[in-house]
Amino acid sequence: MLRIQLIVSLTLLVLSKPAAAEALSVVNVGAPAINCVFDTRCTLSVTDSSATIPLPGTSGTARLQTRTFTGATGAPAQGYYGYEYVVDLTNATGITHIPCVQSLRVSFGPVASFQYNGTGPTDQVYVVTSGGSGTIGLSSANKVGNEFTFTFATPVCAGGSPGTGKKSFFFGLASASAPTAVTAVIVSSGTSLSIGARAPIHDKCTSGVPLSPASDPCVSSVCTADAYCCSSSWDSRCVGEVRTVCGSLTCSESDGTCAHSLCTPGASLVNHCDSAKADCVSAICAVDPFCCSVSWDSLCVEKVGSVCGKNCE
Repeated sequence: MLRIQLIVSLTLLVLSKPAAAEALSVVNVGAPAINCVFDTRCTLSVTDSSATIPLPGTSGTARLQTRTFTGATGAPAQGYYGYEYVVDLTNATGITHIPCVQSLRVSFGPVASFQYNGTGPTDQVYVVTSGGSGTIGLSSANKVGNEFTFTFATPVCAGGSPGTGKKSFFFGLASASAPTAVTAVIVSSGTSLSIGARAPIHDKCTSGVPLSPASDPCVSSVCTADAYCCSSSWDSRCVGEVRTVCGSLTCSESDGTCAHSLCTPGASLVNHCDSAKADCVSAICAVDPFCCSVSWDSLCVEKVGSVCGKNCE
């Protein structure tokens, strides 16, 4: 009995173990030299946006700034998209206490590696510690799945009087995907605060940090039905609601045991292979047996809408 209990306990321990965080390489760089990675002239045309950090107990403005730009022809990062972030509490003033920001979490996805500091192996994250603004760098950058957490070397704090708050250095990384609106998470004294930012396009079929309703019509519909998906986390339930709320079968969640997506032409599908999810294959094959006996061609894909009343958007 003791051996059985021990095996069960060890099994539960393994199953409950969270995914391990992967450390990203972080290097310090200077401006304008860092620009040369993205443009042979070492000058950048950037798009800036900012969002107010809802820090409780403060007056003035606390903000998260996102800066994006595109790698120009001939540059090492040609065709890639650069993303930079900065937490700026310069004009935030504590009223009853001095609040601080310890970290920023963003759903980013695959990150590109480049030679940012001009030496050694390629890098994933850079911090502009000279030639720019700010005074606080990063102690670490880690990823779990698509979620990236940037932890500051010292907390970025509001000031005791106007104009005396702290500001981080700009820190950046690159992606092959274009930017879109996302909901990032600022951690302040153990409290998670949602805030708008921009990051690589986050697939609604992948779980991660909360998405922005502005990023996709289906995301907007899901978040209207389930606000958690755009305020706390875009989890597996939100992914499932792409099917149940939007009627979309584009996510693999809707495939069941099917060999491929109903939205993609390919080999014939087994009747009822999606019965636990969309239950659309049997309806299509009832009117067009070719789809389950010969090939799931473009006409079968079209019937996702005409027969099942679903979509592939």
